[in-house]
Amino acid sequence: MKHWIAVISRAHARIAADSEFLQVCHGKAGPLRQTSAGDEVFIYCPRSEINAGEILKTVEFQCVFNNDDVYQVEQFPGFKPFRKDVTFNRKFQPVVLKEVIGLELTANPHWGMLARRGFFEISEHDAELLRLAMRGLG
Repeated sequence: MKHWIAVISRAHARIAADSEFLQVCHGKAGPLRQTSAGDEVFIYCPRSEINAGEILKTVEFQCVFNNDDVYQVEQFPGFKPFRKDVTFNRKFQPVVLKEVIGLELTANPHWGMLARRGFFEISEHDAELLRLAMRGLG
């Protein structure tokens, strides 16, 4: 199992959570094709809205890929993003990323450059710390 961070506005993350799918990097298929059934994703929300809104810098959701199927939908005329079905953990609470002590990710002062990719792998160590924090145990 691999562990990932998806960088998504909170508004879009909530739509994904309500619909049980994940769409990343403006609907690109490539990042989703790197993943496998059972892989875990933490959704980091830098802002409440895409390119606007309240600055959050929180990990809002955790989900797991249900299968390996990447599929395309017509979201609106001319825009056909790729998606993958996930199951969201409804028991986890949002956490401010910088308040999670001991993350390897944020120990790198340039981790924000990684976040600009929109979707990237993290270590098992960081995944465990995020799970604990989102359960209120970290």
